[in-house]
Order: sequence, then structure tokens, then C-alpha cells
Amino acid sequence: MRKVLELAGTPVAGAGDPESAEVSLTVAAGELGERLATGTADPAQVGALLAKVYALRHELSELREDEQAQRRAALDASLVRLGAATDSDELLDRACEAVVEGCGFGRVMLSRVDGSLWRPWKSYAVGDREADRPFREWITAIPEIRLDNMLLETEMVRTRQPALVTDPVHDPRVYRPLLRASALTSYVAAPLLPTGRVIGFLHADHLDAPVTALDRDLLWAFALGFGRLFERAVLLTRLREQREQVRVAMRTVEAVLDDLASAEIELTRHAAVAELRPARTRPRSSAALERLLTAREHEVLALMATGATNNRIADELVITSGTVKSHVKHILRKLGAENRAEAISQYFRLTMADPS
Repeated sequence: MRKVLELAGTPVAGAGDPESAEVSLTVAAGELGERLATGTADPAQVGALLAKVYALRHELSELREDEQAQRRAALDASLVRLGAATDSDELLDRACEAVVEGCGFGRVMLSRVDGSLWRPWKSYAVGDREADRPFREWITAIPEIRLDNMLLETEMVRTRQPALVTDPVHDPRVYRPLLRASALTSYVAAPLLPTGRVIGFLHADHLDAPVTALDRDLLWAFALGFGRLFERAVLLTRLREQREQVRVAMRTVEAVLDDLASAEIELTRHAAVAELRPARTRPRSSAALERLLTAREHEVLALMATGATNNRIADELVITSGTVKSHVKHILRKLGAENRAEAISQYFRLTMADPS
């Protein structure tokens, strides 16, 4: 290719990548076309060279398509590997390295978005370069950056779209401390929005080469795939927690039923003896609760026993969720219970044993 262009009198710099090579060939083809039109060279020779240049342009276009296919395949494989993780914390720990491996970047940063604050969080880079030390130290300091209207990240929160920054030095949207710490020459960024709300960002670059539109598209595809995996992991975690709560509740009910069955047998066995004994005042179980709890706390505990959530209890009693949480805290302390399940267990034991 270089020889063909040099024969045509076109200076050629090292292209380095298919996109740059395609631009060079397009320019060369235009110059050759001009020579053919003006007659400054043998028309047959110039025409042959022009045909070769177009052939090379087509070949480079195919190489570029192959590169895209290979990088997208690597991206898909990376997301498949991440899909084996069912814990959200594990996904976050592996995110940066997965971007490097799947998208072919040299360095990646993962950030969180908390309300109006942007918090750079974790990073991963190929190799251990001394030049990256200021960047790692900057992230370790856990900076808090306000998302004002001048930042690129603010724009991503608003538009929910990725970004390509080719000239960060002269781009007013780029956060200057990030630029100084990372020595970025170009980079791409994408928002993470598993439920439609931006919860973080991915920033990536090649360390020693400019990023391209393909890099932006690949990072965006990874961010969308990662968002789906993260949402699934959070749901699975919640399901595991709820399943454990159900198991605790079932064990509590089983224990209460066992106690009631034993009590019934005991009463039957001693029924005749009990009839001969003088009547004694037996403390009511509900009275024990009344002595420990206020009337409102008793109402809250009774609703807790039905499986009602704090919000449902608040609606039922026409109070705020914060007030319900305060009542629950007092109930647990007064009953000496560590959690809601233990408090409900005691409620069942006392109220179901009440003969009235």
C-alpha cells in the first residue's frame, strides 16, 4: 500500500490503524483522480494506480469490519463470564478488569453517582506504570465532585448517552483535576443505568493511542450489558434475603405450634388434678404484653405478626414510616428480641397461649 501511494507521489505517514489508513487512501485517491483529470501524468499509469488505491481502500474497509467483529466477540465473551457472578459486590469488583479484557482498553475507571455527587471509585490498568501513580493516588483519595452544568458527566446523567472526548485539554466539559491526575489525551465514557437511573460511570482510554468512535460504542454496549447483569444480581440478592426471612418465620411458627401441642397434651394429662385444686388467678399472656408495651406498640406488633411491612403499618395506623421504625425499635428492646422474627415469635407464644 505505501509503495503504491509513493509511486503516485503522495507522501504517506504511518497509518497505524484501519480508520487512519482509510482516510489516507481516500485522500490519495482524490489526488490521483486530479492527476488523471489534468493530464499531469500518463493516464494509463495513473488510472492503474487509482484502481489499486481503491482496491486497497476496500481491503482496509474489510479489515476494519473484521476488527469490529473481533472486538464485539471479545465484549460478548467478557459479559458472559461476568454473568456467572450472582452477587452485586462481586460484579463491581470485576467490572474494570472486564472492560479492559472485553473492550481492549488500557485503563478503566469506575465511578459512583450519589445524588448530585460524582465519586471516582476504582480503576484498573494494563501493567504497573509509574505514570499512573498520580491517577491511582487521586482515586484513593475518594474525591467528591459536584455534578454542575459544566461537566461532561452532568451531560451524561441528563442525556443517558456515552461520550467521546478527543481533545480533553481544550474541552471545557472535562474535569481539570481528573485530566491532571490521569494525563488523558483522549477517552470515552458511558453511564451505568441498570434501572433507568444513572448510578455510575465508566471512563476508559488506551494510554498510548487515541480512542475512536468504535471504542465509544463498545464501552456503551458493555455498560448496557453490565447494567442488566447488575440489576439481576441485586434482585437475586433480595430474593435470597427474603427467602431466608421466610425460613426464619416458618421455623418460628413451627416452634410455636410445637409448644402449643405440648401444652395441650400437658393440660389433658393433668385435667383431673387441676379440677380438684382451688382456683387461682393465672396471669394472662396478653396482659404481660400490655405491661411491657404501650397501646400503640401493641398495635404495631400485632400488624408485624401479620407480615405487614413498615409502610403498610404506617398506612394502617395513619402514622409515618419513621414513627413505625421507632416503635419497632422500642418493641425489640422491650422484648429483648434481636430482630422482627424473634419479636413475632414471642407475640405468638404469648397471645396463642392465652386461654381467653
